[in-house]
Amino acid sequence: MEMTWFGHATMRIFTFGQTILVDPVRANARLETTFKPDQEPKATVVLITSDKGDHCEPETVRLAADVQARIIAPRGSMKSLLRARRRDAQYAIAKPEEKFPVNDHLRIRSLGTPEGYDPGIIYVVESSETVVFLGDALMTTSHWSYAAADVKPNVIVYPPYLVRRSRERGEQFRQWVAQFGTVSCIPVHYHSSPHADPMYFIDQEDLPKTVPDGARLELLSNRPLVAKETRRMRRRV
Repeated sequence: MEMTWFGHATMRIFTFGQTILVDPVRANARLETTFKPDQEPKATVVLITSDKGDHCEPETVRLAADVQARIIAPRGSMKSLLRARRRDAQYAIAKPEEKFPVNDHLRIRSLGTPEGYDPGIIYVVESSETVVFLGDALMTTSHWSYAAADVKPNVIVYPPYLVRRSRERGEQFRQWVAQFGTVSCIPVHYHSSPHADPMYFIDQEDLPKTVPDGARLELLSNRPLVAKETRRMRRRV
């Protein structure tokens, strides 16, 4: 499995012949994104976690999706995605506890967040590893035990700025992560540049404070020159 971060919430996974693209937003200085749909492999699966503009860009989805790609998104974003005129794509509305089998080695689950609590969709990608994409939400111990107690993630992709914003919810998130031991935690949906959107700013020195002791914090770079050897990539064997 290979994972690539293009800044903000845009990520890609290569696994078992599938290219999964999450929240694709094209290169944008305000959000520190570097994704260029005309220069990257086409996605066979596109996951949208929220209908907000910094997660769902219909035109970028149209350019990034392969022929017959599966586009899975919340109901609120489906109308704008359909307007992008990719008639060959397969669209599906993500609902709480919906399952989307892709092939014999890959399954995707969608989990809803409680109304009024960072509304959106959480995705669980089950492949050689189980990866949880929290999108624009935080999972707390009480919510997780209610929604999907059977999921045991190997990797948690999370928004650290939300952990830092609320002490109570940040502590609940760390308690939830702690139960998985040496789980890998990949922070996304943030930036450290003073020139980008200040709402998502977080000092990189503060990132270790967003996960509990024992968890494995893995930082991906979305800057190609900095990560020249790995091409912004985290590789798992």
